[in-house]
Amino acid sequence: MIRSSICTRRLRSVRAFSRLCRRIGQVLRRHIFFPLKSLLILALYRVQILLRVFTWRFWRLHLRLLISLLYISITAGLAVYQVRAVQLEKQRFLYYPESWVTRAPVHEARQSADNSTDSSEARSVGGGSLSVLPIDIKLYRVREGDTLTGIAERFGMDLDTIASLNREWGSGVHLIQIGEAIKIPNQDGIFIGVDGDLDALCEEKGVPVEVVFAVNGVDRTQINPGVQLFFPGVQHTGIERSVITGSAFLRPVAGWLSSAFGYRRDPFTDVMHFHRGVDLAAPTGTTVRAALDGKVVVVGFDPVLGNYVVIRHQISYSTLYGHLSQIWVSRGATVTRGQRLGAVGNTGKSTGPHLHFEIRRRGVPINAWGLMTSRY
Repeated sequence: MIRSSICTRRLRSVRAFSRLCRRIGQVLRRHIFFPLKSLLILALYRVQILLRVFTWRFWRLHLRLLISLLYISITAGLAVYQVRAVQLEKQRFLYYPESWVTRAPVHEARQSADNSTDSSEARSVGGGSLSVLPIDIKLYRVREGDTLTGIAERFGMDLDTIASLNREWGSGVHLIQIGEAIKIPNQDGIFIGVDGDLDALCEEKGVPVEVVFAVNGVDRTQINPGVQLFFPGVQHTGIERSVITGSAFLRPVAGWLSSAFGYRRDPFTDVMHFHRGVDLAAPTGTTVRAALDGKVVVVGFDPVLGNYVVIRHQISYSTLYGHLSQIWVSRGATVTRGQRLGAVGNTGKSTGPHLHFEIRRRGVPINAWGLMTSRY
Protein backbone atom coordinates (compact mmCIF):
# COMPACT_ATOMS: atom_id res chain seq x y z
CA MET A 1 0.00 0.00 0.00
CA ILE A 2 2.69 2.38 1.00
CA ARG A 3 4.67 1.71 -2.16
CA SER A 4 1.61 2.20 -4.37
CA SER A 5 0.80 5.56 -2.74
CA ILE A 6 4.42 6.74 -3.18
CA CYS A 7 4.35 5.73 -6.82
CA THR A 8 1.03 7.48 -7.28
CA ARG A 9 2.41 10.72 -5.80
CA ARG A 10 5.53 10.54 -7.98
CA LEU A 11 3.45 9.88 -11.08
CA ARG A 12 1.28 12.90 -10.29
CA SER A 13 4.40 15.02 -9.81
CA VAL A 14 5.77 13.90 -13.13
CA ARG A 15 2.47 14.68 -14.84
CA ALA A 16 2.31 18.09 -13.18
CA PHE A 17 5.90 18.84 -14.25
CA SER A 18 5.15 17.77 -17.80
CA ARG A 19 2.07 19.99 -17.88
CA LEU A 20 4.18 22.87 -16.58
CA CYS A 21 6.79 22.26 -19.26
CA ARG A 22 4.11 22.20 -21.93
CA ARG A 23 2.67 25.49 -20.66
CA ILE A 24 6.15 27.07 -20.60
CA GLY A 25 6.75 25.81 -24.10
CA GLN A 26 3.46 27.28 -25.30
CA VAL A 27 4.30 30.62 -23.68
CA LEU A 28 7.76 30.60 -25.25
CA ARG A 29 6.38 29.76 -28.68
CA ARG A 30 3.65 32.40 -28.42
CA HIS A 31 5.73 35.26 -27.03
CA ILE A 32 9.26 34.56 -28.31
CA PHE A 33 9.51 31.98 -31.08
CA PHE A 34 6.64 33.16 -33.27
CA PRO A 35 7.62 36.92 -33.01
CA LEU A 36 11.24 36.04 -33.78
CA LYS A 37 10.12 33.93 -36.71
CA SER A 38 8.00 36.80 -38.04
CA LEU A 39 10.87 39.26 -37.65
CA LEU A 40 13.22 36.87 -39.41
CA ILE A 41 10.79 36.38 -42.29
CA LEU A 42 10.31 40.17 -42.57
CA ALA A 43 14.08 40.75 -42.50
CA LEU A 44 14.65 38.15 -45.20
CA TYR A 45 11.92 39.81 -47.28
CA ARG A 46 13.57 43.20 -46.89
CA VAL A 47 16.96 41.76 -47.81
CA GLN A 48 15.38 40.14 -50.83
CA ILE A 49 13.94 43.53 -51.89
CA LEU A 50 17.32 45.24 -51.40
CA LEU A 51 19.04 42.57 -53.45
CA ARG A 52 16.42 43.03 -56.13
CA VAL A 53 17.27 46.80 -56.25
CA PHE A 54 20.78 45.94 -57.42
CA THR A 55 19.49 43.99 -60.42
CA TRP A 56 18.82 45.40 -63.88
CA ARG A 57 15.35 43.78 -63.90
CA PHE A 58 14.28 46.11 -61.08
CA TRP A 59 15.71 49.27 -62.67
CA ARG A 60 14.24 48.39 -66.04
CA LEU A 61 10.83 48.60 -64.42
CA HIS A 62 11.80 51.84 -62.62
CA LEU A 63 13.72 53.63 -65.38
CA ARG A 64 12.46 57.09 -64.40
CA LEU A 65 13.72 56.61 -60.86
CA LEU A 66 17.12 55.50 -62.20
CA ILE A 67 17.38 58.59 -64.44
CA SER A 68 16.39 60.86 -61.55
CA LEU A 69 19.01 59.33 -59.25
CA LEU A 70 21.68 59.64 -61.94
CA TYR A 71 20.73 63.30 -62.55
CA ILE A 72 20.86 64.07 -58.83
CA SER A 73 24.23 62.33 -58.51
CA ILE A 74 25.73 64.16 -61.49
CA THR A 75 24.34 67.51 -60.32
CA ALA A 76 25.69 66.97 -56.81
CA GLY A 77 29.07 66.00 -58.25
CA LEU A 78 29.22 69.11 -60.42
CA ALA A 79 28.23 71.27 -57.45
CA VAL A 80 30.98 69.77 -55.31
CA TYR A 81 33.43 70.24 -58.18
CA GLN A 82 32.42 73.89 -58.59
CA VAL A 83 32.72 74.60 -54.86
CA ARG A 84 36.12 72.94 -54.81
CA ALA A 85 37.24 74.90 -57.88
CA VAL A 86 36.18 78.17 -56.26
CA GLN A 87 38.04 77.24 -53.07
CA LEU A 88 41.19 76.47 -55.05
CA GLU A 89 40.82 79.71 -57.00
CA LYS A 90 40.39 81.70 -53.79
CA GLN A 91 43.77 80.41 -52.68
CA ARG A 92 45.27 82.25 -55.67
CA PHE A 93 42.97 85.24 -56.01
CA LEU A 94 41.21 87.65 -53.68
CA TYR A 95 37.66 88.84 -54.34
CA TYR A 96 35.91 92.08 -53.61
CA PRO A 97 33.37 92.14 -50.78
CA GLU A 98 29.70 92.74 -51.67
CA SER A 99 29.96 96.48 -50.95
CA TRP A 100 33.12 97.07 -52.96
CA VAL A 101 31.52 99.43 -55.53
CA THR A 102 31.63 102.40 -53.17
CA ARG A 103 33.70 105.52 -52.79
CA ALA A 104 36.45 105.21 -50.20
CA PRO A 105 35.16 106.50 -46.81
CA VAL A 106 38.61 107.78 -45.90
CA HIS A 107 38.70 109.87 -49.06
CA GLU A 108 35.21 111.24 -48.43
CA ALA A 109 36.08 112.08 -44.82
CA ARG A 110 39.18 113.92 -45.96
CA GLN A 111 37.23 115.76 -48.65
CA SER A 112 34.52 116.67 -46.13
CA ALA A 113 37.14 118.04 -43.76
CA ASP A 114 38.65 120.10 -46.57
CA ASN A 115 35.24 121.52 -47.53
CA SER A 116 34.38 122.40 -43.92
CA THR A 117 37.43 124.64 -43.50
CA ASP A 118 36.48 128.08 -42.16
CA SER A 119 36.31 130.61 -44.99
CA SER A 120 37.98 133.33 -42.91
CA GLU A 121 40.87 131.00 -42.25
CA ALA A 122 41.11 130.32 -45.98
CA ARG A 123 41.21 134.04 -46.74
CA SER A 124 44.08 134.54 -44.29
CA VAL A 125 46.54 132.95 -46.71
CA GLY A 126 46.29 136.01 -48.94
CA GLY A 127 44.60 134.29 -51.88
CA GLY A 128 47.44 131.82 -52.40
CA SER A 129 46.87 128.16 -53.26
CA LEU A 130 48.69 124.87 -52.81
CA SER A 131 51.48 124.20 -55.29
CA VAL A 132 50.96 121.60 -57.98
CA LEU A 133 51.98 118.11 -56.82
CA PRO A 134 53.93 116.15 -59.47
CA ILE A 135 52.61 112.64 -60.05
CA ASP A 136 54.50 109.99 -58.12
CA ILE A 137 53.54 106.30 -58.27
CA LYS A 138 54.57 103.75 -55.67
CA LEU A 139 54.10 99.97 -55.71
CA TYR A 140 52.21 98.00 -53.09
CA ARG A 141 52.46 94.19 -52.87
CA VAL A 142 49.11 92.49 -52.34
CA ARG A 143 48.97 90.40 -49.17
CA GLU A 144 46.52 87.78 -48.02
CA GLY A 145 43.29 89.42 -46.88
CA ASP A 146 43.72 92.49 -49.10
CA THR A 147 41.04 93.72 -51.49
CA LEU A 148 41.34 96.44 -54.10
CA THR A 149 38.73 98.56 -52.38
CA GLY A 150 40.50 98.04 -49.05
CA ILE A 151 43.79 99.15 -50.59
CA ALA A 152 42.08 102.27 -51.98
CA GLU A 153 40.64 103.06 -48.55
CA ARG A 154 43.98 102.46 -46.84
CA PHE A 155 45.71 105.04 -49.04
CA GLY A 156 42.72 107.43 -49.10
CA MET A 157 42.22 107.06 -52.83
CA ASP A 158 39.13 106.76 -55.01
CA LEU A 159 38.48 103.22 -56.27
CA ASP A 160 38.30 104.56 -59.84
CA THR A 161 41.87 105.89 -59.53
CA ILE A 162 43.29 102.56 -58.34
CA ALA A 163 41.20 100.42 -60.72
CA SER A 164 41.94 102.48 -63.84
CA LEU A 165 45.66 102.61 -63.04
CA ASN A 166 45.97 98.83 -62.53
CA ARG A 167 43.36 97.35 -64.88
CA GLU A 168 43.00 98.18 -68.56
CA TRP A 169 39.36 99.19 -68.93
CA GLY A 170 38.22 96.96 -66.11
CA SER A 171 39.65 93.71 -67.49
CA GLY A 172 40.12 91.44 -64.48
CA VAL A 173 39.05 94.17 -62.08
CA HIS A 174 37.29 91.72 -59.76
CA LEU A 175 40.46 89.71 -59.14
CA ILE A 176 43.75 90.64 -57.52
CA GLN A 177 46.54 88.15 -57.03
CA ILE A 178 48.54 87.70 -53.87
CA GLY A 179 51.99 89.19 -54.43
CA GLU A 180 50.82 91.40 -57.30
CA ALA A 181 52.36 94.88 -57.46
CA ILE A 182 49.53 97.46 -57.27
CA LYS A 183 50.33 100.98 -58.47
CA ILE A 184 49.43 103.65 -55.90
CA PRO A 185 49.61 107.31 -57.05
CA ASN A 186 50.10 110.19 -54.63
CA GLN A 187 46.84 111.86 -55.73
CA ASP A 188 43.46 111.02 -57.23
CA GLY A 189 43.09 111.20 -60.99
CA ILE A 190 43.26 109.12 -64.15
CA PHE A 191 45.52 108.77 -67.18
CA ILE A 192 43.94 109.96 -70.44
CA GLY A 193 45.30 109.51 -73.94
CA VAL A 194 45.86 112.72 -75.89
CA ASP A 195 44.75 112.12 -79.48
CA GLY A 196 43.74 115.62 -80.49
CA ASP A 197 43.77 119.15 -79.13
CA LEU A 198 45.22 119.08 -75.59
CA ASP A 199 43.79 122.51 -74.73
CA ALA A 200 40.28 121.38 -75.68
CA LEU A 201 40.71 118.18 -73.67
CA CYS A 202 41.87 120.11 -70.60
CA GLU A 203 38.91 122.48 -70.94
CA GLU A 204 36.56 119.52 -71.21
CA LYS A 205 37.99 117.90 -68.06
CA GLY A 206 38.18 121.19 -66.15
CA VAL A 207 41.93 121.05 -65.51
CA PRO A 208 44.23 123.94 -66.63
CA VAL A 209 46.77 122.84 -69.20
CA GLU A 210 49.58 124.31 -67.06
CA VAL A 211 48.56 122.02 -64.19
CA VAL A 212 48.64 118.98 -66.48
CA PHE A 213 52.14 119.95 -67.65
CA ALA A 214 53.35 120.49 -64.08
CA VAL A 215 51.85 117.26 -62.71
CA ASN A 216 53.33 115.15 -65.50
CA GLY A 217 56.65 117.03 -65.62
CA VAL A 218 56.45 117.73 -69.36
CA ASP A 219 56.07 120.72 -71.66
CA ARG A 220 54.17 121.25 -74.87
CA THR A 221 57.10 120.17 -77.05
CA GLN A 222 57.02 116.68 -75.49
CA ILE A 223 53.36 116.05 -76.24
CA ASN A 224 52.92 113.55 -79.08
CA PRO A 225 49.66 112.02 -80.36
CA GLY A 226 48.63 109.02 -78.24
CA VAL A 227 50.67 110.00 -75.17
CA GLN A 228 49.07 109.21 -71.81
CA LEU A 229 48.91 112.12 -69.36
CA PHE A 230 47.73 112.09 -65.75
CA PHE A 231 44.80 114.45 -65.10
CA PRO A 232 44.65 115.17 -61.35
CA GLY A 233 41.22 115.08 -59.69
CA VAL A 234 39.48 113.74 -62.80
CA GLN A 235 37.38 110.57 -62.48
CA HIS A 236 35.40 108.48 -64.92
CA THR A 237 31.65 109.05 -64.95
CA GLY A 238 28.57 107.19 -66.12
CA ILE A 239 29.05 103.99 -68.09
CA GLU A 240 32.83 104.48 -68.22
CA ARG A 241 33.07 104.42 -64.41
CA SER A 242 30.86 101.32 -64.27
CA VAL A 243 33.15 99.51 -66.70
CA ILE A 244 36.34 100.61 -64.98
CA THR A 245 35.12 99.58 -61.52
CA GLY A 246 33.65 96.30 -62.77
CA SER A 247 29.97 96.95 -62.06
CA ALA A 248 28.81 97.32 -65.66
CA PHE A 249 28.72 93.82 -67.16
CA LEU A 250 26.23 91.42 -65.60
CA ARG A 251 27.11 87.73 -65.59
CA PRO A 252 24.80 86.51 -68.40
CA VAL A 253 24.02 83.04 -67.08
CA ALA A 254 24.03 81.21 -63.76
CA GLY A 255 26.68 78.61 -64.61
CA TRP A 256 30.24 77.61 -63.92
CA LEU A 257 33.41 78.36 -65.90
CA SER A 258 34.22 75.37 -68.12
CA SER A 259 36.78 76.99 -70.43
CA ALA A 260 38.73 80.21 -69.87
CA PHE A 261 39.87 82.99 -72.16
CA GLY A 262 43.20 82.39 -73.92
CA TYR A 263 45.13 79.57 -75.52
CA ARG A 264 43.77 76.03 -75.13
CA ARG A 265 43.67 72.73 -77.00
CA ASP A 266 40.71 72.36 -79.32
CA PRO A 267 38.47 69.61 -77.86
CA PHE A 268 37.78 68.29 -81.37
CA THR A 269 41.18 68.51 -83.09
CA ASP A 270 43.51 68.68 -80.05
CA VAL A 271 45.30 71.57 -81.81
CA MET A 272 46.36 74.59 -79.76
CA HIS A 273 44.31 77.69 -80.61
CA PHE A 274 43.16 80.94 -79.00
CA HIS A 275 39.78 80.88 -77.26
CA ARG A 276 38.30 84.37 -77.63
CA GLY A 277 35.65 84.12 -74.93
CA VAL A 278 34.71 82.27 -71.77
CA ASP A 279 32.50 79.18 -71.67
CA LEU A 280 29.90 79.13 -68.90
CA ALA A 281 28.41 75.64 -68.55
CA ALA A 282 24.75 75.33 -67.52
CA PRO A 283 21.84 72.95 -68.19
CA THR A 284 20.05 73.30 -71.52
CA GLY A 285 17.27 75.86 -71.29
CA THR A 286 18.92 78.01 -68.61
CA THR A 287 18.06 81.68 -69.18
CA VAL A 288 20.72 83.88 -70.83
CA ARG A 289 20.51 87.59 -70.00
CA ALA A 290 21.98 90.74 -71.54
CA ALA A 291 25.19 91.77 -69.81
CA LEU A 292 24.64 95.49 -70.46
CA ASP A 293 22.18 97.89 -72.07
CA GLY A 294 22.52 97.99 -75.83
CA LYS A 295 21.13 97.27 -79.28
CA VAL A 296 20.94 93.84 -80.92
CA VAL A 297 22.98 94.08 -84.12
CA VAL A 298 23.26 90.40 -85.12
CA VAL A 299 20.97 87.39 -84.67
CA GLY A 300 22.10 84.40 -86.67
CA PHE A 301 23.60 80.94 -86.96
CA ASP A 302 27.26 79.99 -87.36
CA PRO A 303 28.70 76.46 -87.84
CA VAL A 304 30.98 77.02 -84.84
CA LEU A 305 28.96 79.36 -82.59
CA GLY A 306 25.59 77.83 -83.45
CA ASN A 307 22.70 80.17 -82.70
CA TYR A 308 24.22 83.44 -81.50
CA VAL A 309 23.42 87.05 -80.66
CA VAL A 310 25.64 90.15 -80.79
CA ILE A 311 24.75 93.29 -78.83
CA ARG A 312 26.42 96.68 -79.32
CA HIS A 313 26.90 98.81 -76.21
CA GLN A 314 28.21 102.27 -75.42
CA ILE A 315 31.88 103.39 -75.50
CA SER A 316 32.89 100.88 -78.22
CA TYR A 317 31.88 97.71 -76.35
CA SER A 318 29.93 94.74 -77.68
CA THR A 319 29.03 91.29 -76.34
CA LEU A 320 28.45 87.95 -78.07
CA TYR A 321 26.33 85.02 -76.84
CA GLY A 322 26.83 81.68 -78.61
CA HIS A 323 25.51 78.06 -78.71
CA LEU A 324 21.98 79.18 -77.78
CA SER A 325 19.11 76.69 -78.00
CA GLN A 326 16.53 79.48 -78.28
CA ILE A 327 16.68 83.21 -79.14
CA TRP A 328 13.99 85.55 -77.80
CA VAL A 329 15.15 88.87 -79.33
CA SER A 330 15.31 90.15 -82.88
CA ARG A 331 17.82 92.24 -84.76
CA GLY A 332 17.45 95.96 -84.09
CA ALA A 333 15.80 95.46 -80.71
CA THR A 334 16.93 97.59 -77.77
CA VAL A 335 17.69 95.52 -74.66
CA THR A 336 18.35 96.45 -71.06
CA ARG A 337 20.84 94.97 -68.61
CA GLY A 338 19.47 91.67 -67.28
CA GLN A 339 16.82 91.26 -70.02
CA ARG A 340 16.27 87.70 -71.26
CA LEU A 341 17.94 87.05 -74.63
CA GLY A 342 17.60 83.29 -75.04
CA ALA A 343 18.43 79.93 -73.50
CA VAL A 344 21.60 77.88 -73.07
CA GLY A 345 22.02 75.20 -75.71
CA ASN A 346 24.41 72.90 -77.53
CA THR A 347 24.15 74.23 -81.08
CA GLY A 348 27.13 74.60 -83.40
CA LYS A 349 30.53 73.12 -82.58
CA SER A 350 30.05 72.23 -78.94
CA THR A 351 30.87 69.38 -76.57
CA GLY A 352 27.94 70.05 -74.22
CA PRO A 353 25.37 72.65 -73.18
CA HIS A 354 27.09 75.94 -72.34
CA LEU A 355 27.18 79.64 -73.21
CA HIS A 356 30.12 80.99 -75.20
CA PHE A 357 30.37 84.61 -73.99
CA GLU A 358 32.62 87.32 -75.40
CA ILE A 359 33.19 90.95 -74.43
CA ARG A 360 34.76 92.99 -77.23
CA ARG A 361 36.23 96.47 -77.08
CA ARG A 362 36.50 98.16 -80.45
CA GLY A 363 35.90 94.73 -81.98
CA VAL A 364 38.79 93.05 -80.16
CA PRO A 365 37.84 90.29 -77.65
CA ILE A 366 39.04 90.88 -74.09
CA ASN A 367 39.03 88.58 -71.08
CA ALA A 368 35.48 88.68 -69.70
CA TRP A 369 36.35 86.59 -66.63
CA GLY A 370 36.88 88.95 -63.72
CA LEU A 371 35.03 91.74 -65.53
CA MET A 372 31.52 90.42 -64.76
CA THR A 373 29.43 90.90 -61.67
CA SER A 374 26.40 88.92 -60.50
CA ARG A 375 24.82 92.01 -58.91
CA TYR A 376 22.00 93.78 -60.79
